[in-house]
Amino acid sequence: MIVLIAIITSFAIPKFTNLNYKTNITKLQSQVALIQNGITKQINKNVLLSNTQELDNLDEAKQNSSNEKLFTKVIDFSIVSTNTTKKESGMWAKLSNKSYTFYLSSDKNILFSFEDNKFLCTSSLELCSEIE
Repeated sequence: MIVLIAIITSFAIPKFTNLNYKTNITKLQSQVALIQNGITKQINKNVLLSNTQELDNLDEAKQNSSNEKLFTKVIDFSIVSTNTTKKESGMWAKLSNKSYTFYLSSDKNILFSFEDNKFLCTSSLELCSEIE
């Protein structure tokens, strides 16, 4: 009986880990699309209102803090942050005023930066291509 449970567990755990990773990739893809769309929407709104104010940052959240609301200037709902110590899977951390990281797992993250009114993946080409 114990051998049977061990065999089943040895096959189930890697599949569950892979499923969680793929779920985080999908979550990241949708959130990045929403953030990019929100940036475009805010820029268009400023143009239509003849507002010359630049979009300098995406939120007023503290850097490297947990439970901060991220991207509040461009999206209408809250994405809550983690920090670089906790590295919670499936969550964002704010690294600086214009750079963020998303944790696919506790040991794998993807870096993003807000430059020239664009939210860009700044990690390796291999990682960035995973979310395209």
